[in-house]
Amino acid sequence: MTPVLRARDPGLQPERTALSWQRTAFSSLVLALVILRSGYGRGSLLLICLGYVSVAFSAVLIITSYRRQKILVTECPLASLESQRTKGLICASLLLNAVAVIIEGVLALC
Repeated sequence: MTPVLRARDPGLQPERTALSWQRTAFSSLVLALVILRSGYGRGSLLLICLGYVSVAFSAVLIITSYRRQKILVTECPLASLESQRTKGLICASLLLNAVAVIIEGVLALC
């Protein structure tokens, strides 16, 4: 099946959507790297492990945002199962990072 080019939106909505996915992916990567660096700085195995998991999640998000940008120009559906899974991955990554920071903060107080 040959992909058919999508009619271009005069308001540039697909381009804004693609850019927002890229910004989300790269900001997730920055947060993961900060958590990882913090883990090495404190010598915390928990932060280091969660940092590596978050970096892996971020890599998947970057790949997905790149693939999604390619899909925007074809007639493929934008609301797909992959899109829903990616949104879940974003939430899981942010949750892991938040929990790691909270646990480390509580342990530092003790």
